[in-house]
Amino acid sequence: MTADDGAVTGCEVLDPAGWAALGQGDSSLTLCGLFVSEPRVYACFEGPGGTRLVACELVERAYPTLTAGFAAAGWFERLGFDLTGVRAIGGSDQRAAIRQGAAGSDAAWPQFIETRGEGGYQIAAGPVAGMIATPVHRRFTMDRARVVSLEHRLGYTHRGIAGLMRGKSPRVAARFAARIAGDATVAHATAFARAAEAASGVAIPARARGLRTAMLAVERVTTDLVALGDAVERAGDVTYAGLLGRAREAIAMALGEVFGHRLMMDIVVPGGVALDARGEALPQLYKALDGAVFTVRAFGWQRVRRDLAAAAPVAMARARAVRAMAQAARAGFSTLPEGPVALALPNATGMAVGVAESAREKVHHWLDIVDGEIRDGFAIDPSARLLGVLEAAVVGLDFEAADVLMACYGLSTGAIDG
Repeated sequence: MTADDGAVTGCEVLDPAGWAALGQGDSSLTLCGLFVSEPRVYACFEGPGGTRLVACELVERAYPTLTAGFAAAGWFERLGFDLTGVRAIGGSDQRAAIRQGAAGSDAAWPQFIETRGEGGYQIAAGPVAGMIATPVHRRFTMDRARVVSLEHRLGYTHRGIAGLMRGKSPRVAARFAARIAGDATVAHATAFARAAEAASGVAIPARARGLRTAMLAVERVTTDLVALGDAVERAGDVTYAGLLGRAREAIAMALGEVFGHRLMMDIVVPGGVALDARGEALPQLYKALDGAVFTVRAFGWQRVRRDLAAAAPVAMARARAVRAMAQAARAGFSTLPEGPVALALPNATGMAVGVAESAREKVHHWLDIVDGEIRDGFAIDPSARLLGVLEAAVVGLDFEAADVLMACYGLSTGAIDG
C-alpha cells in the first residue's frame, strides 16, 4: 500500500517458490536493494506502479537468489550474509562483501581476471588515496590502452548504521541517517523521516513538506556541481572546474545563512524539520542558484563536450538538472504555506519504506518500528546499483576517459558500505 509523501507501507509476502520465480527477472522492475531482517528477506523495487516491497520467509536461514534476473542483487546478498549469516541459495558470487580477510583468510579478495597475451596488464588504485577520497579498491584490467574490466572491492567504510539505529527512537536515529552520504544528507534524512512517519501513521505539516522539497532540489544542485567540477578537472580544464567550485561554494555559504548548516545536515527530522528557513537570507540563496545556472551554460559548448568525451552525455544530464532544480528550489521557497514545521511522532508500531530523490536517483529507507522504537532498518543508496552500471560503462575506454566518467557518475562508496 502506498502512503502519502513518498512512502510505502506494508509489503507483499511470497513463498520461496514465488520468490524464486521473481528472481528469474521482470523487465518492468528495477531492483533498488535487498536486505535480511529475520525471519524474512526483503527486496525493494521501482516499477510502473512506484515503489514495491516484497518479502520471503527464510527456510533454514536461507532464501533463493535473485541474481539470475537482477544482477544488482549480488552485492546485497553478499552483504546480507556478512551481516546476518543468512545465505542466498544459488548465487554465483559467494565472496565476502565487507568482511575482508575473515578468519585469517584472503579469500575475500575478488578473483580478478587474469591478463593474457601481449599488452595485457592491470592497474590497482586504493584503498589508500590522497586527500579525503573514500577508501575503495579499484582494479582495472587493461588491454594496451583500453579498459577490459573494472572491479571494486568495498567494505572499508562500513559503519554498521543499521545496528546503531536499532533500539532508538526515530528522532534519535535520524542523525545516523543524515550521515550516510554527505552529498545526499537531505535525501537520506528525508527518506528516513518519511519511513518513520508512514510507519507511525503521521502526516507532517504542509510547510514542512514544502521545505523538504525545496531543500532536496538545492542539494541536487550542489551535488551535480561537485560531480561536474570533478569531471571537468580530470578532463584538464582546471579554470572551468574552479568556476563550478565557486558556484557550489556560493550556494553552501547561502545555505549556512538560511539554515545554519552548509549541507543542511540534521535539518530534516521525523515529524517535519528541526527549524524554519530564515526568510531574510533567501535572496542570497536565489542569487547563488542563479549563478550556478549561468555557470553550467558552458556544457552546451562543443569544446567542453569534446573534452569530456564519453562522460559528455552524463555531464549534460547533470547540467540540465542544475537548471531545473535551481528553478524548482526558488519556486518551492517562494510559495511555502504558513504554519508549523514539525510535530511529535507517537509511540506507534508499523513498517514502511521512505523514498526521496537524490542527484544519483532515488534513496530508500526501510524501517520496522515497535512501540516507538526501531526494531530494524536498512538504507539503500542508488550508488550500490549504479556501481555495476559504471563498471560496464568504462569498458573500451582509455584510462583517462574512464577516470573522467567515474568522476561524472559521482558515486558514494561509503554509502554502499552502510
